[in-house]
Amino acid sequence: MIEVIPFHGLLYDTATHPLVEVTAPPYDVIPPALQESLHQKNPHNVVRLILGKESSTDSEMDNRYIRAANTFRQWQEEGVLVRDPQPGFYLYSQEYEFEGGKFCRTGFFARVKTEAFSKGNILPHEFTLAKAKTDRTRLLNACHANFSPIFGLYSDPEGNIDSLLKDDGNLDPVSVIDDGSVVHRIWRLNNAAICQEISNQIRDKKIYIADGHHRYETALAFAEANQDKVEDCSHVMMFLTNMDSDSMSIFPIHRVAKSPEPFDREAFLKKAGEYFDITPWSGTLDGAEVKSRLKELGQEQITFCAYMGKDHTFILKVKDPKNILPLLDQSEPEDMQILDVMQLHAILFRHVLKIDTREKSGQQYVSYKVNSEEGMGMVDSGEYDVAFFMNPTLIDQVRGLAEKGIRLPQKATFFYPKLLSGLVINKFGL
Repeated sequence: MIEVIPFHGLLYDTATHPLVEVTAPPYDVIPPALQESLHQKNPHNVVRLILGKESSTDSEMDNRYIRAANTFRQWQEEGVLVRDPQPGFYLYSQEYEFEGGKFCRTGFFARVKTEAFSKGNILPHEFTLAKAKTDRTRLLNACHANFSPIFGLYSDPEGNIDSLLKDDGNLDPVSVIDDGSVVHRIWRLNNAAICQEISNQIRDKKIYIADGHHRYETALAFAEANQDKVEDCSHVMMFLTNMDSDSMSIFPIHRVAKSPEPFDREAFLKKAGEYFDITPWSGTLDGAEVKSRLKELGQEQITFCAYMGKDHTFILKVKDPKNILPLLDQSEPEDMQILDVMQLHAILFRHVLKIDTREKSGQQYVSYKVNSEEGMGMVDSGEYDVAFFMNPTLIDQVRGLAEKGIRLPQKATFFYPKLLSGLVINKFGL
């Protein structure tokens, strides 16, 4: 049983601070240039809380986490952020185009009681990285608030909860944000009866974490360590949406690798050839064509594109998924052989290139990119040796493996579109 409850959100005063100026993407998809742009965009942009600037003079008593806490407190005192007088859920929709189709994903922000994954009610699907958890822990320790939602999925094939979210007679529009590719809308849902019915209907379901694993594990650890010290810290803010709706889009996250040893292209192809049928790429070579060809070939067998320069690009088709089994360790169940990302990591990274991204020492050799042409540019620059382009992980694979307690490798999924940070904040102790 999961506890999903309404809350008094902390909201920007939109009369003086339009959300289009003060919201931001999640911290982990903000590169340095965008970080700087958001800092300059508005002095009250939420990036100053979720990803403040570092300084060469930072110390234990003055660093970006302490500065975020001071800024957070100041914004509340100045009325930049205002506590919602009524508890409720906060509905959020995102209209977007994907692969030629138009979609609208709708869900709601709520507070969810944290609990161990071992209870089987809240399920992860990816492993986490120690560095990211340390970063989010320091921010949570300093600010005692959730600035960004964890992205959670629940199964509701009949759409019963969706129908409750569409009760327009009880919705109070807050804001509309059009960022050029996604139209974001947020409303309050303060009708106590509807909120209670949503809580009742979702309590016996499972929540699958789509995005925000680091934040969830951080929130759980914080609650366990501070339940007697910090008031009301046992719940974490989540955005919850129906995984059975027709608006779930998952992008692949491509890999760009730098070999730990001097890279020998011919030796790489020879060793990879033991596991893959390899053919040279022919014809147009750009992001759209790579995506199209991988999608077509991937319907028959797991397929990758290995880019080592425009004249050295190859299609790699898995000969037999079971060939991976001797390369898996005891913590990696045989079920994972169905995953493109597992075939890539176990064979091409660990076995061929000798890069183990499960270890901190191996993570420095791999960069993750959603945009395949950015990956090509990183190889063309000479900074990296090879880019691997792949098909996305399927939602049924995520659900099936998560229910078995199986976690995917890091960066196995990219749920699109990303949720904005700053739409609503969950502050402990309200």
